[in-house]
Amino acid sequence: MYELINKDVIFQFLGDDPELIRPMLEMVMNNNLTELDELDSLFDEGNYEEVRIKVHKAKSAMGYVGASSTKKMLQEIEKDVPNIYPQNITALKADIEIIKREISDFLGTLS
Repeated sequence: MYELINKDVIFQFLGDDPELIRPMLEMVMNNNLTELDELDSLFDEGNYEEVRIKVHKAKSAMGYVGASSTKKMLQEIEKDVPNIYPQNITALKADIEIIKREISDFLGTLS
C-alpha cells in the first residue's frame, strides 16, 4: 500500500489514537521534511555541519514513520556530508516527495 512509510510502525510508535498521530505526522511533514528540502542551499553554501544536524534530526522522524530505507540513507549522509550527500541528492529528493504524499494519504485515512 505504501512504498516508504509503514503504518504498522506508525501505530507501534504513536499508538492508535488519531488525535496523537495527526499532530505528530503533521510535525514531520512541516518540520523534518521541510528541512530536508532545504539541504541543497546549505550544502551549496558549504554549511556541511548544518546539513549534518538537519539530517541527524530527520533520522528519528523517518524511524517514527517506518521509512527505514530513507533513514538508512540519512545515516550514510550524516557520516560524510561533503562526499555522500551529492551522491544521494536525487534519491533523497525522490524519497521526500514520496513520504510527503504517503503521509498525506495516511492522514486522510484517520478518522
